[in-house]
Amino acid sequence: MTEKMQMLPLLQGLTLQDFSELIMNMKLDFRQHDEGDTIVNQGDKCDMLVYIMGGTFEAEYHDTRRALIITETCDDTPHLIEPYNMFGVKRSFERTYTFTTNGATFCISREFFMTRMLDNPIIRSNYINYLCNNLRKTKTQQQFNHPTNIEDKTIAAIQSYCLFTKGEKNVRMTMNDLADMIDETRLNVSNTLNKWKDQKLIELRRYGFTIKDIAAFTTA
Repeated sequence: MTEKMQMLPLLQGLTLQDFSELIMNMKLDFRQHDEGDTIVNQGDKCDMLVYIMGGTFEAEYHDTRRALIITETCDDTPHLIEPYNMFGVKRSFERTYTFTTNGATFCISREFFMTRMLDNPIIRSNYINYLCNNLRKTKTQQQFNHPTNIEDKTIAAIQSYCLFTKGEKNVRMTMNDLADMIDETRLNVSNTLNKWKDQKLIELRRYGFTIKDIAAFTTA
């Protein structure tokens, strides 16, 4: 467990002595979860570091302005949930995370992170790097070349909401709302989605569709 924890985001690079001193003062908050358990909800106050240590989980983003819900499935653990939201004005989780299998989490309070962990130069450097990488990713998503092809416009719009660059994406949104988002007609959107359905890239439903693997798409 010690070796596994030393490989966690923000804790990588710590010497055994540094880690031992840290763990002696840390309240170990390990939790076992059942399938269907919610880890955090969108809008909950982000007052702790939450590591998903094992299991498969879903991350769901709900954009009420566009009546859009995107659910992503991920089994890449350990995963650190939105540590960049512990500071700033809003300080809340942007997505709802739910286990789809049995799993485990490990939590560290914001207070302990601020008073004990950030004093360590390695952890502080890891956190700054994490923030910079997240900012760079966000900037890259905003600066993509605006495509004119409707297929590329559709997938680029969906990717801009995604947390992970691969895997299954469940999109709940009407064709009218999707057409408004990408400035296209409903007929063009319908034709595009039906084409992807025929190519077995998506499963089409009345109020949305499921992308089997978004990595199968490329954008301009």
